[in-house]
Amino acid sequence: MIFGYLMHNKVLFASFGFPDSQPTMIGLVIIFQFIFSPYNELLGFLMTVLSRKFEFQADDFAKSLGFATYLRSSLIKLHKDNLGFPVADKLYSAYHYSHPPLIERLRGLGTKQD
Repeated sequence: MIFGYLMHNKVLFASFGFPDSQPTMIGLVIIFQFIFSPYNELLGFLMTVLSRKFEFQADDFAKSLGFATYLRSSLIKLHKDNLGFPVADKLYSAYHYSHPPLIERLRGLGTKQD
């Protein structure tokens, strides 16, 4: 719907250097690259938040089945094998990491007595 509306907007094409013509492919590139870019960023962030939520839910499920100790040791081993850095800025990781950092996941699993 938005593409159909903007495709016939002469001001949009003129602002990108096409005052007399409205090429379809150029319109498609302009609309998807410039107009939808902020929406793509927002959608990407929401997908990251959803993915992290699912990771914490999966950890809680493993904990409820009594596998918290095994999951904790597995996460630490994977982190060592992948040479991951355990400390991450909270805001940076919330925006860029689809999985929570190791320390957050271990904190969510609780103490070793579980």
